[in-house]
Amino acid sequence: MSRKRQEITEKTPKTPRKVVIYSDNLMTSKSVRFSTTAETAQHLVRALGDTLNTALVVSTSFRFDPELNMLEILDPYNPRNNIFANGITDYEVSVKLFLLPAATDTHNRPSPLYVRQALACIQKQLGSVKIDEFFTSFIDISSPITTDAMEEASDTESGSSSDGGSGKKKKHSSDVLPDDMARYVKIWRVLGKFRASGEIGKIGLSDFSLPQLRQLMELSQVKPDMLQVKLAEDSSAMGDGLDRDLMDYARAQGVSLRTHTDSLEILTDRTFQNLANDFKINERFPTTEVPPAGYKIDLMRPRWVANYSVSLKNRGLVANRGFIVMASSDCVLDPNGISYPTFL
Repeated sequence: MSRKRQEITEKTPKTPRKVVIYSDNLMTSKSVRFSTTAETAQHLVRALGDTLNTALVVSTSFRFDPELNMLEILDPYNPRNNIFANGITDYEVSVKLFLLPAATDTHNRPSPLYVRQALACIQKQLGSVKIDEFFTSFIDISSPITTDAMEEASDTESGSSSDGGSGKKKKHSSDVLPDDMARYVKIWRVLGKFRASGEIGKIGLSDFSLPQLRQLMELSQVKPDMLQVKLAEDSSAMGDGLDRDLMDYARAQGVSLRTHTDSLEILTDRTFQNLANDFKINERFPTTEVPPAGYKIDLMRPRWVANYSVSLKNRGLVANRGFIVMASSDCVLDPNGISYPTFL
């Protein structure tokens, strides 16, 4: 059965320094052909490729959103997956937000702006829904939480590492210093406010070690409802290879433990740039902004990825699943635009 194409083209988008790409509903599109064993990163890249090909090559499907001040790229055959329009009334919405390394503010801290953007985009995609579960993954600290990883981080910090005996500390994503978690307090408190307001039912963290979890809770005074840990490929059951102290602490705090198999590099700058080059995103949507002298508008970098799913409560079926990706460009120093003094 063929789907009717919907015309959603805006011929002249305004200042697209920010772009948001919506995948189709993966449960009804050709993307559902993915292997169930494929990592989330592979699903994401293929879903983005499908949307960009359909929206920019096969058809023309984009428009400027003045409220979010960003360009939207959508599948022209399914621009919105509004669950109410599909007659779904008893549903559960789950979201996992991957905050990429570039999702920071001027102080190099993860910015709540990107959380608000993601929530707004999810509401536009699904309709005015309440999010039942909202996980947050900070990619710059995420790592498999295993006993071996904790021991390695401890050995490295004390200098007994495999760096030739130099004692120089190697930086692991599982390393925890006293001030590390202060970077995440502001954004975690904002998520706590969304929970308190009822816009989000439960909030959770992904891939936090025990010291990280303790410290963030102490600094923010906001307790997560859930903690998601990566299940090792060779683990056959919940708890295999996981830090027992972390599991015991979570249970004592009333924090529900979940597992996941998501890639720890959900979308790298290089992967996004490969897609941007393939579909000529930077050339197709050049910004009209004029940078100051000595500066230039850089290429777009991905800031966050939202992976959402809508399940039917009584039937246990996933009716709607997809990705939303936001990328933007910065104004950076132009090495070719710097004038140097001439010496005689």
